[in-house]
Amino acid sequence: MQKEIQNFYHQLQEKGIIFSFSGPISQSLLEGIGQTLKQKMSLEETSTNVIHKVFSIFVELMQNIINYSAQRVTPEEAEQELSYGVLIVGKEEEHFYIISGNYIHEDQKGPLQEKLAKIKSMDKDELKQYYKQQRRLQADDASKGAGLGFIEMARKATHPIEYEIANMENGYNFFVVKAVI
Repeated sequence: MQKEIQNFYHQLQEKGIIFSFSGPISQSLLEGIGQTLKQKMSLEETSTNVIHKVFSIFVELMQNIINYSAQRVTPEEAEQELSYGVLIVGKEEEHFYIISGNYIHEDQKGPLQEKLAKIKSMDKDELKQYYKQQRRLQADDASKGAGLGFIEMARKATHPIEYEIANMENGYNFFVVKAVI
């Protein structure tokens, strides 16, 4: 097992991954990991603007997992439900990337694809206008927000956000999204 872990560690380094997490995510975990991530990036003499953008997208993707993951558990003595997902922060050349993945219900797939395809097709000016328009609208009952997170991510990213939704068994899909700063 030691050799497997060592190989895994070297694979992470080769891909520029500076942070990787897979498992149950809670609000308190988000806060602790977020502070550690900020400190790590500060040590690398990353600009404050880039740190802010990476941290903002990191928080948005963690919140997305917390709010929308179909894989959940409520431990008997826990005060809050835990949502499962994976989140990776890495650096390739001069750009940071943030990737998250989690299971979603089949009925979430269509609306999510539609929203992300629309966002991906917009330039920065269109995203700014769309963001303002969405802020004025009332969030629908099924949403925990007005869908502003993905718009804000796209506005902060240096490349269009990427996403994939893979069909899984039992009415679930696996949703992956990537943003590059």
